[in-house]
Amino acid sequence: WVGGLLLVDVRFFGAIVESIDRERVYFMRRYWKIAAVLTVAAMVMGTMSGCQGDTKGKDGKETVVLGCVGPLTGNAAASGLVQANAVEMAVNEINEAGGIDGKYMIELVKEDDEGVPAKSVTVTQKLVNQNKITALIGALNSSCTIADMEITAASKIPQITPCSSAQSIVEQGNEFIFRTTATDTTHIKTLFKYFKEKINGQKVAVLYESSDFGTGAFGIIQELAPEYGIDVAANEMYNSGEKDFSVHLTKLKQAEPDAIILWGYYTEAALICKQAKQNGIEVPLIGTGFNSPKLVELGGDAVNGLIFTTAFTEANPDEKVQAFDKKYKEIYQQSYDQNAPQAYDSVYLLADAIKRAGSLDGQAIRDALLATKDFEGAAGVYNFASNGEMIKDLMVVQIVDGKHTIVPMD
Repeated sequence: WVGGLLLVDVRFFGAIVESIDRERVYFMRRYWKIAAVLTVAAMVMGTMSGCQGDTKGKDGKETVVLGCVGPLTGNAAASGLVQANAVEMAVNEINEAGGIDGKYMIELVKEDDEGVPAKSVTVTQKLVNQNKITALIGALNSSCTIADMEITAASKIPQITPCSSAQSIVEQGNEFIFRTTATDTTHIKTLFKYFKEKINGQKVAVLYESSDFGTGAFGIIQELAPEYGIDVAANEMYNSGEKDFSVHLTKLKQAEPDAIILWGYYTEAALICKQAKQNGIEVPLIGTGFNSPKLVELGGDAVNGLIFTTAFTEANPDEKVQAFDKKYKEIYQQSYDQNAPQAYDSVYLLADAIKRAGSLDGQAIRDALLATKDFEGAAGVYNFASNGEMIKDLMVVQIVDGKHTIVPMD
């Protein structure tokens, strides 16, 4: 850039003085061109030496470049911002305490994928190829994680998703993907247990989103229902961003289910709850995916009574839960969903793995993550299965007067 500017200046200067002394201009032009070439060469060499240098900062500590991908805009932005905030909170805590094992400082790079797989792939490629990330936290949407994890695996970069629960994520033989959220199978088994024990129901109807998250869950519902003696009497699929659910709800109501399983995000869930009441649906709505601070804000009184499964709720009196809840709200002045503590824990799990690996090599970090045993976090105790799956128990929560209430289970 500097060289180009110098060459432009040469031409401009030459045009002015050429009429005075052509010979002097000739030599001056040569002088400026040589200077320009040398300047550009120096800049290129400087850039190359910077790229080839080590990752140590002025304090002698190495840098862990941590990527974070999720929807910071779009329909799932509330959950995506919560994830990003919690990752940032954990990174700041670790750095303020002197870094990982006193040897590594974390540099956080956040990217917005808008909850769109194609965009998620683009920003993940940027993080891998340009930012040279050590590890990745994200994505939020299962369809985005499924797309991104091929990119990180190809570069042997460990990836932890705190939010994506689609079963297929850990069934593809990808050795570099981990997750800190429970599987759809775990959520469905917990819901079925609640349905049989608390509702004493026999027949369900299902309303689910037409994404990997929704369609994958519906497949598991169909597979597991016979084991619990449950009849899936009707099902309807909707698209993300849909506003009118009256046709879907009318069909589900006609099936006369004992409960409707709702599987989707908070934006649509709030509308579905409102329209369910308008359509005279009185059976319980149970499900997952919509545990967000925005749910009550958007749905108002209509979401009271809604049942969902989760690994974390601020209604839990556990000391670690309450400490996280207090600090997050003090920093960000807002509420959050289970994605926050799971994202927060993901950073600490990664830091713990790097400490035990004693290296920033992707394979070494991956192996250390897999060897994690009984790591205590804000959202529970963590152990990884051989496929990167997180095995954990879930709670059943009901919204009562706009607040979470834990439902006791045997």
